[in-house]
Amino acid sequence: MANRTEKTAKTVKGTNPQFLVEKIIRQRIYDSMYWKEHCFALTAELVVDKGMDLRYIGGIYAGNIKPTPFLCLALKMLQIQPDKDIVLEFIQQEEFKYIRALGAMYLRLTFDSTEIYKYLEPLYNDFRKLRFMNKMGRFEAIYMDDFIDNLLREDRYCDIQLPRLQRRWALEEVDMLPPYKSLLDGDLVAMSESDEEEEEETKKEKPRLTSRRRSRSRDREREVGDRREVREREKMRERRERGDDEPGPSSCLKDRDERRKDRDRSRERDRRDRKDDERRDRKKESSSRRGADNDEDREIAEANALRAKLGLAPLER
Repeated sequence: MANRTEKTAKTVKGTNPQFLVEKIIRQRIYDSMYWKEHCFALTAELVVDKGMDLRYIGGIYAGNIKPTPFLCLALKMLQIQPDKDIVLEFIQQEEFKYIRALGAMYLRLTFDSTEIYKYLEPLYNDFRKLRFMNKMGRFEAIYMDDFIDNLLREDRYCDIQLPRLQRRWALEEVDMLPPYKSLLDGDLVAMSESDEEEEEETKKEKPRLTSRRRSRSRDREREVGDRREVREREKMRERRERGDDEPGPSSCLKDRDERRKDRDRSRERDRRDRKDDERRDRKKESSSRRGADNDEDREIAEANALRAKLGLAPLER
């Protein structure tokens, strides 16, 4: 008799409200000591008193599936089915955060999609800490906005299979919900504007790259381009002097061959220059390593001289 749903209770999602909790978990709640001692003959007003005594939230824990008091009170609310005004008073509670969490869980289980978004989304602005008991029986720290976000996004939370929730964008398309507006929108806009200003300033004051290799390659390219221009000018002068302003096919072939030869020569020169640069870099690295080895030898020699004066064994490298 104590575990039956109220006669005046209405069906939720087409079924008995208590059936929203799975049978095995529901049976464990009926067999728990908290249900028998504290949830017997509770009314909507007495549930508030029990909610004030809550110190953590959670589902089931331990190997033998023990329910938390939070889960027991949630099932009791499904059994007695309090009025809508009482549930809204639960979630509007500013002083007792666990009563707000209990009301949010019951609201997510029993209300329709539009009311769930309407009443739970304002709770994103609540950043108070909550103690959450995991399945290992250990406590974790979460925040109220995380708890609300899990209720709106997850399919299963606190070991209860949550009813299907319509997507928000689908409700917005049929004008059942207004577009979501967050309190952080103004801060995000200001941050984006400041980032854009910083990017513009960095573009204006962009530093120049001063690497040796890039400067050398640019100088080589310029020198090769200058040489090619000088050669082409000399060829044009020779043609003008000879009167070959309109070259024939044989002269065009010769020019192509000369250009290819010039390209091959320029490539060979570039390769030689690169090899010379690599050799110079290797010599510098080897000299720097030798200098470092000499410094280490000096330090070891000084340390050994001092240790000899003190009568200590010399150091080995």
